[in-house]
Amino acid sequence: MMTKIFYFSLVCFLLIWINPVFSQTSTRSEKDPKAKASLDLMKRRYESFSSFEISFTLEMELPEQARQIQKGLFIRKGVKYKFASDQQTVLCDGKSLWVILPKEKEVQINDMPEMSEKEDILSPDALFNIYKRKDLSFFVLKEYEEKGKILQLIGFKPIDKMADYSKMELVLDKKSGEIISFKAFAKDGSRYLFRFGVPKTNQSIPESLFQFKKSDFPTFYIEDLRS
Repeated sequence: MMTKIFYFSLVCFLLIWINPVFSQTSTRSEKDPKAKASLDLMKRRYESFSSFEISFTLEMELPEQARQIQKGLFIRKGVKYKFASDQQTVLCDGKSLWVILPKEKEVQINDMPEMSEKEDILSPDALFNIYKRKDLSFFVLKEYEEKGKILQLIGFKPIDKMADYSKMELVLDKKSGEIISFKAFAKDGSRYLFRFGVPKTNQSIPESLFQFKKSDFPTFYIEDLRS
């Protein structure tokens, strides 16, 4: 059960920073120009950084279960990234992906997609272009002030009736384009809420941070699914 929850919450996270998760079966959607202007600002902000590191808290509300809270860190440098939470780590060196599950003592390795496939699989710039997809509608739900900032709540809805999510909500700082939080609503009643800290940007990050060392996991089962 925990492995399934992990993959679902990871997909939510990667949707924010890396990867679109909805299929592309639809041909029409509604785009709010006001929301698009804010998402354009977000895209420019995060693409201007040579690297960034951001802490996060994930709150999971699952049917008939107590609320769960996990804390973690996300580090990105170009096409490379590291996602680390209380219970799992994901490494990407730009060529391969390693999903490390300490409790299960498992590691799964996958190929990174070709350039032509990046819309469908993990690619670093997919979030920033998510609002250009034809299978998502988005619109500004409301604007409000909090801690001296004007925040904007943007809602996303999949056009595809078969999507795992019924809706998503992204909160941005309207002035700076900084991502404050992201919430995904699953059709089974689950809720996944990410809250983000202030990013540390343009730091010197060693390449070794994104590389998997088999010697660090001598007792783990490794499933290599690369072609």
